[in-house]
Amino acid sequence: MKVTTDGCTFGALIKPVQKGKILDIGTGTGLLSLMIAQRTPAQIDAIEIRPEVAKQAYRNIEKSPWADRITVFCQDLRTYTTKGLYNQIVCNPPFFKDNHKGKSKTKNTAIHDDMLPMSLLATRCFELLLEGGSLWVMYPAYEMSIFEDLAISKGLSLKQRANIYNKQGGSVFRVISEFIKGTNPDFVETSLVIKGKDDCYSKEFIHLLKDYYLHL
Repeated sequence: MKVTTDGCTFGALIKPVQKGKILDIGTGTGLLSLMIAQRTPAQIDAIEIRPEVAKQAYRNIEKSPWADRITVFCQDLRTYTTKGLYNQIVCNPPFFKDNHKGKSKTKNTAIHDDMLPMSLLATRCFELLLEGGSLWVMYPAYEMSIFEDLAISKGLSLKQRANIYNKQGGSVFRVISEFIKGTNPDFVETSLVIKGKDDCYSKEFIHLLKDYYLHL
């Protein structure tokens, strides 16, 4: 699976907890786990439902300097169990519907929500989080509006929302939201533009991703 600009932006914007345990749901290549591991000493569990993709994540992580703190599990979120709850959960979930499906089963699982519907994600994250723990999720704008209402109905509180614009003057491309298990009296909304009108990366994007991109 390809590493995408929005995936990298998500990984860089996440503020990882500095102790305890983190769960990466649908890790894919292991991108989020690898980016987060560079900014926290916390232990990270990464689950992936597709065996061939889980193997790829395992290989990527095994070759990294953080292999001792990231564990890959080939498991379905529906049946996933853990000995202890998590301080933080991160997820870049699939969001397309059936009518957009292509020929690749692996890609379909990665981008279509059949295997990870919003209701399942919200319910299981609430169950797997410690009280006061945080959930970071990325969706397109419309899908995020639905997920936010669903997550709140499950008992999560919206803490912050970052609206991501692919280009200056365009519409919101992705939304990254952080939720808290418990009450949150304060809510913050921010925005980030990836490219300016000249089609070059913005100063904000360069500052955010300079430690992860080889050429910026």
